Amino acid sequence: MRILQVCLKPPYPKVDGGCIAIAAITESLLMAEHSVKVLCMSTHKHPFNTAKVPSEVLKKTSIEAIEVDTRIKPFDAFLNLFSSNSYHIERFYSKDFELRLTEILEEDDFDIIHLESIFCTPYLNRIRSKSKAKVVLRAHNIEFEIWKQLANQEINPLKGWYLNLLAERLKTYEIKLFSQVDALVPITNEDKAGMTKLGVSVPMEVVPIGMDVDKIESKNLQSQPLKLYHLGAMDWSPNVEGITWFLDDIWPLISSKFPSISCSLAGRKMSPSLLSRSNGKLMISGEVSNISEFISDKNIAIIPLLSGSGMRVKIVEALAFKKVVITTTLGATGISFDDGINILIANTPSEFVEKIGMLEANPSLINSIGLEARKLAETEFDLKSLSSKLSYFYSNL
Repeated sequence: MRILQVCLKPPYPKVDGGCIAIAAITESLLMAEHSVKVLCMSTHKHPFNTAKVPSEVLKKTSIEAIEVDTRIKPFDAFLNLFSSNSYHIERFYSKDFELRLTEILEEDDFDIIHLESIFCTPYLNRIRSKSKAKVVLRAHNIEFEIWKQLANQEINPLKGWYLNLLAERLKTYEIKLFSQVDALVPITNEDKAGMTKLGVSVPMEVVPIGMDVDKIESKNLQSQPLKLYHLGAMDWSPNVEGITWFLDDIWPLISSKFPSISCSLAGRKMSPSLLSRSNGKLMISGEVSNISEFISDKNIAIIPLLSGSGMRVKIVEALAFKKVVITTTLGATGISFDDGINILIANTPSEFVEKIGMLEANPSLINSIGLEARKLAETEFDLKSLSSKLSYFYSNL
């Protein structure tokens, strides 16, 4: 099949979960030997750099990018208050991007046009006018739910009102959009169920985030001492919210009860206020250049998420690396986990302390849970099997 993959940001370099998820689709389609063309947006947060694209991907996809200014502009946001449109969506529309997309559609015929997230859908009408291809939306999550959760947790009444407004407009947009595409590819069964509840009737196929697990080198974990870590982009609101919760309510309890335990937090766009909290056994830094090196001597991945939907790439990655993952029930969405066997669930500060205490008292659990985590990654998230699943779904549309 001939497939056009339209992306809201470059898949490479894989600097965050979104990039990893997009790249996984590109690689799975190439793995199935489809003809793939990639057009992406180059933004201030995610600039495009051909030197960061694997040579084989660059050659096979002729990947290219158009610069799109997606920055939040206060004046535009203010004017948007007087319309019924979603400001989140408006920010991703660009005449230049639409022009290049039009040229590509006029130059070639495609069987499938794969849109990476709802932020690529402002171009749906132009796609329909220029192509007879089936249009498929890769739903990374149900976007409005994230903003609704953030609004409900906001203390400032005015900000809470504004977040609710954004969430409601986004909900209206998403529900309408879901019926305008030919198919949906959600990442989790939970999101599929949520879409069905919203009235979605187009074909859907759940395809989780995939990784070439065989290429992820794991090693048996040191059982002692316990070394915690969190690695994630800190320009994503749920990550900021979760880490702030961890630092305010969880880490003081852990460090007080288990003074020998260390914790390393790192991620792109780490704010100065968070960096300033680095102290003693708590080490906070910015972006790391090599993920494998950063986590190599650490055995416990802390993912303290309180909001969001979809699947957490960092959890899948940690499972493949044989790490013990401690996360919330929400954080483990989309993963067929067995609490205490291949993952540890903690929804309150006291539960986080309890799970840490369990590992401290039974160090052998670190290796046994890590081994089961790796098995889970191999069974559910291997790119080869997910590639076959996606190809079969596309061929039957």
